[in-house]
Amino acid sequence: MRLTEENIAEIAELLECGMQCFYHLPTGTIESHPNPDDPYFDPEPWQDIIDKIEEDVENYQPFNKMDSNQGFQVMENFAHALTDTSFRQRILDRLSRKKPFQNFKHLIDTSEYRQDWFTFKKKAYIAFVQQQIEIEN
Repeated sequence: MRLTEENIAEIAELLECGMQCFYHLPTGTIESHPNPDDPYFDPEPWQDIIDKIEEDVENYQPFNKMDSNQGFQVMENFAHALTDTSFRQRILDRLSRKKPFQNFKHLIDTSEYRQDWFTFKKKAYIAFVQQQIEIEN
């Protein structure tokens, strides 16, 4: 399976948005749809894509999103990558409390490091997709 950097970035972005992602091996196209197990999922607008994938499932390579442990690790890695030791400690403190994802988001969204976080998370998702490709090859 050979994906371009653009394919990898697209898959990473879709996964980050919570989509389920599939790479069609014969054509190199990417299909995606929301998680059907989500209680708010409305299958109607996505049924054609879901059917298309199910009818040709052996030719689609699925890509998984990060689980909560992996997402937590990315947040922790971001904190450790910061040179601002005071803000790093604030993040690590928030991550050790109840509702770490909510606490982290609130702290980052109100900080000067918001864009740095988005850049870091994008790179982490791209690396995550690349790991999945390496496993399949």
